[in-house]
Amino acid sequence: MQDFSQCLVDSRRKAGLNQEDCAHLLGVSQSHISRLELGRAVPSVSDLCGIGVLFGRTMEGMVEPLFRDRAATIRERLFDLPEPRLKWLTRFARHNALRTLEARVERIARYYDR
Repeated sequence: MQDFSQCLVDSRRKAGLNQEDCAHLLGVSQSHISRLELGRAVPSVSDLCGIGVLFGRTMEGMVEPLFRDRAATIRERLFDLPEPRLKWLTRFARHNALRTLEARVERIARYYDR
């Protein structure tokens, strides 16, 4: 989340805005902006959308480091996922979903490892 926080600070300063300006435009308190910039608050979807509009950034761009970290965590945990007792049809669907997930996190890892 630190990368998001720094992105917010840098974008705000580059735009010549202070925390009060951002808070007013986003309809939140100045202390909320401060907590976001310090990494002490997790941005809501509403925060991300508003900040994206305010600074012309996509949500993906703002949370890319978090996205990358979560994908890596899921990738690691995928291989020691416990096998529950399931009926064959549910087990088949689960197996296919996990294979799809494995391919997805591999693509994400390759994308960010370039």
